[in-house]
Amino acid sequence: MFLSSRKGQSLIEILIAVAIFTTVVGAVTIAFSGGQISSVDAEKAINAGEYAVEGREAVRSISNRSWNELTDGVYGLKFVNGEWTFSGASDARGDFTRTVSIASLDSNTKIATTTIAWTSGPFRNQETEIVEQLMRWSNPVQGVCKIGPLAGDWAHPQSIGSGDIGAGNSGTDVVVKLPYVYVSGTAATGAKHDIFVFDVSNPIQPNMVRSLDIGSGGINSLFLKGNYLYAASPNDSKELIIFDISNPLNINQAGFYNLPGSADAISVYVFSDTATIGRTESATNELTFLNVSNPVSPQIISEISTGGNIYDFTASGDRLYFTSQQSDPYIWVYDISNPLNPSFVTNYDIPGTTEDISLFIQESSAGGGTLNILDGNIQNEMIVIGATTTLSSGWYVRDRLGVLGDPNDIVCVEGELAFLATTNSNKEFLILNITDPDNITEYAYLNFPQSGSGIDFVDNKVFMSVRSNDSLRIITAGP
Repeated sequence: MFLSSRKGQSLIEILIAVAIFTTVVGAVTIAFSGGQISSVDAEKAINAGEYAVEGREAVRSISNRSWNELTDGVYGLKFVNGEWTFSGASDARGDFTRTVSIASLDSNTKIATTTIAWTSGPFRNQETEIVEQLMRWSNPVQGVCKIGPLAGDWAHPQSIGSGDIGAGNSGTDVVVKLPYVYVSGTAATGAKHDIFVFDVSNPIQPNMVRSLDIGSGGINSLFLKGNYLYAASPNDSKELIIFDISNPLNINQAGFYNLPGSADAISVYVFSDTATIGRTESATNELTFLNVSNPVSPQIISEISTGGNIYDFTASGDRLYFTSQQSDPYIWVYDISNPLNPSFVTNYDIPGTTEDISLFIQESSAGGGTLNILDGNIQNEMIVIGATTTLSSGWYVRDRLGVLGDPNDIVCVEGELAFLATTNSNKEFLILNITDPDNITEYAYLNFPQSGSGIDFVDNKVFMSVRSNDSLRIITAGP
């Protein structure tokens, strides 16, 4: 009986061991197979990314060759006789299919979306894309109201994402070239970084991909043109700094210029191959024009005294407009039809006590060289000035609106709304209805913890910098 019982027990143990072995082998096989699939997926994702980057560079080359080739639509790409062209509705390489979608934001701005699609297995369709904003930089006009599209309910704006530039930093300005946003900052210590690059492909979760320290002082203002980012800095050894952003993941300083004296540079604007720098009134000459055709080695064209801080520039056609705070008159106009020889046209003294810090141009539907200048001052006002592109004798104030805070920056969308970054402690982001220039009204607002400092509008989104470390704010319309 004892022997019989022992044999039965041994048989049961053997069966259990076989079952366990089979389960373990099966699990190892599944894990090994899953590992192979993950490895293949990762390799395909890398290859798809490289294919997308090639597409983005191809579209850039087409844009540089001829803006008129960027007709709205969906295309494939072909490399023929040493250059890229659009061809058909898609192109393919191995398992990957590539499409390029071109869509207009306005006459000088396009959105190019390069999409790569592939299949990793049954019912496992995959896709990746790169979105980029393209600009027609041969046209110097930058300051006029942007042409939409405005979509959704802007009477109920919503903040959808934010980006942090680090403790101790304060955001000063923001410019956009999708899918990247560039934010500048200042800090109490020179060891802090001063320029920050965010990938906003997912605007709900901006991802900082690069930052740089320019030394002491930080950066007050930014202007983006082509593959270069221009910065106005309080740094006494390089008031103008030029960054190469051809690779946004690895931006680097391309050149700089040390202006005479120690007055801070507080604003910057670029047209054609000319940069203009605005400085504080302690400078002998608050306005400087520089030739930046060679970004590595800028050269001074001319310097002008205006008697006041130059906080902002804008342009319309062949005219450059800027504010001169604490001087009388307050708005100045220069002819920039010859970029290497800008010449004075006129200036305008706004009635009443105004110290102006921001402006933007709204072209009038009346035509004939008429326009409206949107002007913000430290008396907490927004002023609309009816103007012409010639002498100021016919200029007049169309409306004034108290906004209970300094309008530090302005961007308008053609015919409808103006977006403001303000110091109003309850309405740091403020929207005005400017449909009727003789009766501008408050339209909507959002409250943020700190003052707004810079603002831009692209793809139905507002990108705003605020004076805190949580500096980048992304805003869009309500549903």
